[in-house]
Order: sequence, then structure tokens, then C-alpha cells
Amino acid sequence: MKTNWKLGLLLLILVLGTVLSGCGSNKTAESSNTKSNNSTASETNAGKEAETTPQEPQILNWIIVSELPTADSVKSYDTLSSSQIEIFAEGLYKIDGNNKTVPVLATGDPVISEDGLTYSIKLRDGLKWPNGDPLTAKDFVFAWQRLFNPATAAQNASTHFNIKNAQAINEGKKAAEELGIEAVSDTELKITLEYPDTYFTASLSSVNLYPQNEAFVTEKGEAYGTNSENTLGNGPFILKDWDGTGLNWSFIKNEQYWDKDNIKLDKINIQVVKEIGTGINLYESGAVDVASLSGEYISQYTNNPEYLSVLTLTASNLELGISSNKALQNENFRKAISLVINRDELVNNVLIDGSNPLTGIVPKGIAVNPDTGTDFSDEAGAIVVTDVEEGKRLWELAKKELGTDKVKLELITSDTDTAKKTSQYLQSQLETNLSGVTIELSNVPTKVRFEKMMSYKFDLALGGWTGDFDPVSYLNLFFSTYEHNHARYKDETYDALITKIKTEDATDPQTRWKDLQEAQKYILSKAVVTPLYQGASNYLVKSKVKGIVTHNLGTPLEITRAYIEQNSAK
Repeated sequence: MKTNWKLGLLLLILVLGTVLSGCGSNKTAESSNTKSNNSTASETNAGKEAETTPQEPQILNWIIVSELPTADSVKSYDTLSSSQIEIFAEGLYKIDGNNKTVPVLATGDPVISEDGLTYSIKLRDGLKWPNGDPLTAKDFVFAWQRLFNPATAAQNASTHFNIKNAQAINEGKKAAEELGIEAVSDTELKITLEYPDTYFTASLSSVNLYPQNEAFVTEKGEAYGTNSENTLGNGPFILKDWDGTGLNWSFIKNEQYWDKDNIKLDKINIQVVKEIGTGINLYESGAVDVASLSGEYISQYTNNPEYLSVLTLTASNLELGISSNKALQNENFRKAISLVINRDELVNNVLIDGSNPLTGIVPKGIAVNPDTGTDFSDEAGAIVVTDVEEGKRLWELAKKELGTDKVKLELITSDTDTAKKTSQYLQSQLETNLSGVTIELSNVPTKVRFEKMMSYKFDLALGGWTGDFDPVSYLNLFFSTYEHNHARYKDETYDALITKIKTEDATDPQTRWKDLQEAQKYILSKAVVTPLYQGASNYLVKSKVKGIVTHNLGTPLEITRAYIEQNSAK
């Protein structure tokens, strides 16, 4: 669970069973039957619009691999939830196929004050909720105040602490009415920030900053967003048939949507199928139009024109429960864990899905040096490496420091095929190379994994993060008070550096870049997390499905403008 803009969680992305997330960016599909295997998710599978009005109902059947954790945009914290919420709700802006921020509910770019602290945004006229209520600027004020209300317990609230007084409100020190957002009129918002933020307009695409209907949310109370009957969005479709825990739900076209004339699908059916092989069988039988691929199945479809691969900007990690496990509080043990894992072998022999080894916290493709244009990851170099002998040496030191020869750890993962295979590989690597270490595997539904990680009471967890085009959205994960600092690791030096990056460095790109590189190097020297790989998402998409948009950041597939070419043979 972003992906979600600065947050900020698809696949591990619909591959690992969903990751935590901020928000995302994308590429527009323009040509049919094309594979995308690069960090910018090349254009694929869209085709030209049908020349005639479709006569048959436009129904898309889509298989995903994990249950839906929440339909509440304010509480969304993972890329699977975001991917579904984006179908039935939307915000001020989104990221288009060229990774540009474009207006959605806003009429144009914000007007920004000279000091960079105030944003004025106008809304489209005549916006409505599906129940006919007018959608106004006040719906944004309500949703944002709810996001930072400590009673809401929104897991991504701190991602948006750059909004004035957001942190103080979230900590119970100020009233919600003091938040830096004002409805100047029904169609105009004024937003005030704590400090200038180059990425703020882009962050307004975050699911967490979508509007909410105050009357409806208040009526539903704690039940809001827990099933389709208790959920109300404002997007191109309406969520239906979701009971909150089931493996099937659907979306029907929203006739009140402001751009309904450009929405061609009448209905989208979603089915959760965790076994990739079962999903492929359904796809081959013609029962579904979109299905996930992973592992050894990919090689069978590499040359198939219906195969689609997207290298995402998701960092997949082995997370360490430092605060809850005494053995993991030993730095030598943590370093040993990272050193004995062969990431090349993991991606090439286990995942076999186009993922790349991750040698730092920030994936390749996030940002470039403002002076040289060098990618952040390339400039950092391989900070994380495999060195089994050094790992064994540090483990021997750790055993002496811990006063024990044996350590048993539970590794919790999602219950998808890919997550199971990855966890088995990690178990083998750690038990084989670190004598005396025992790994117990716990493969559970994705929502249960999230809950366990957010309780901060776990040993090891297979997780991931999708941030945005600012490296700090990944590095912020280890800031001591951040909700998604699952290790609950505290380091005053690191906190000071991240704070400087967010505030003092805001108007000095060169110094900020230098400090970002230093922050990554510093936190990795403490082995607070074990980076594994930069994930890829793989799919089979029927050639009759056109208009899909692929994202390398956030949700891999956007289907709201898709349509079925009805004269197709498939």
C-alpha cells in the first residue's frame, strides 16, 4: 500500500501481492501488441479508437492476485487499493502518459505565489457525485481534514505534512479547521504549505487527497469504505458488489461523471485469483481479458503479442522488525542478512519476470542529477552487494555479541505465488549461509500482512514501496516518526538530514541532491532494511482490449479509458 503520491503501495505490485504506496505516474498505450521492458513503461496496447459506436455492451473482465484492503481514499495505503479507487474516484490532477501533471477536476495549473507557499486552484463547473449531489471545493476541505484527523488513523497522513499545520493537527495540537486548505468558493481552493515544494502539484494526484462527500461519509461513519454499499466516489465508474472481504467485485459506468462521453466501458468485472496458473487457464479459455503473469509462465508468452511487461519504480525489500526483535537490533546480524542474499539469482532464477536487482533504496528511473542528468541510482552505485563470506564473518561476530548460536525468525509475506517463491528462496539463502538461523514462513492474505507490519510487531516481512519522482519519498521510510517506518528505527543524525532535505534544501537543488545521496548511503550503512529488487509487472491482455495506460510508478495498468474492439477475432 505509494502509489498514494509522496507516500506514501502495484506489485510488488500485483506480483508480490501488493506494496505500500504513495502515488504514481504512467505511460499512455498507443500501439497494439507491444511489450514494455524499460523504466518508463513504453506505450502499448491502445490502438485507434473504434470508428463506429460500439453496439454490444462494453464489459472488461480482469483478474488480479490480491483482495482489496480498503475503498476509503483517505485510508488507502497500498497500490492495490489505489488502483481500484482510481477507477471510481479522482482528484485535482493526475500524471499523464508523458509523466506530466495534468488537470482532472481542476481547470488548469495552480496559481503559485512568489514565495512558493500558496496554491490557488479552480475546479470545473457542474461537478457531481453519483447520487446527484454537487461536488464542490468544500469536499476537498472535508477529505483533507479527515486525512489528518488523528481519529481517522490514516496511515499515509504524514506523507502530506508539507501542508500547513497538517502535522500539528495529526498530533492533536491544532484544530482541523487550521489546516492549510480553504474553500474560497464552491469552485476555488486555496492551499498553503509549510515550505516550498517543487513536487507539490504532482503530489495532488495522490488518492489520499481525493475529495469525499461529507454527508455520505458522516452517515456511514466507521463503515465508510468497507464495502461497496458504504462507499461513494466521483470517478468514471461506481464500485459495486464488493462485500469487503470477497474475491469478486465490479464497476459500472457513472452517468453523473463530468467526462462520461469519453468512457466507453459499461462494466468492469474484477476477480481475485491468487494462483497464476489458474488465472492463465481462465485467460486462455476466453473467460477473462486481462490476467497477471509471473515466474516460469512468462517464458511461455514472451513472444506472444498479448504479453505486456512493465518495469515499475517499486522497491521490493526484506523489512526488519528491529524494534520488536532483539537479535535484529544487532547491526552485524542485519548486515549479514543483506550480504548473503544473491539478488541476481533471485531475479534471474526465481522471479524470472523482468525485475532488476536493487542495489540501493531508491530504484533506477526516479530522478536525475540537476547538473549532470545522471540517474540517482547510477550515481549512487552498488551500495548493496552480495558477499557471502563477509556475511558469515559478521554473523560469527553477531553471535558473540548476542550470546547465542541460534536465532529463529518468522518471515511474513503475502500468499501469492510470487511471494511464496520469494520467501522460500530467502529462507534457503539465510538458513544455508548463516548457520544457526531458522526461518519460519508465514504466507497470509495481503491485508493481514499489512496489518502485521503496521503493528510493528514482526521479525521479517516481504514488503515494498512505490514513491514518486522525488528520492525523499523512498528515504522518508526510515524517518523515526513516519508511519511506514515499520522497523521503528530511530537515528537523530538521519532525521536531521531528512528534515534538512525537506525544508532548508527546498530551494537549492544541488545541495538537496548531495544530501539525498548522503542520506541513502548513511541509512544503508546501518542495514536498517535489505533491498531486494526493482519489480516488474507482467500481464496477458487480449488484443481486443484497447486504450490501456501503463504506469511505471504506482498502478501498472489504468483501464478507465479502455474499450473493447468488437470486430476483433478475440
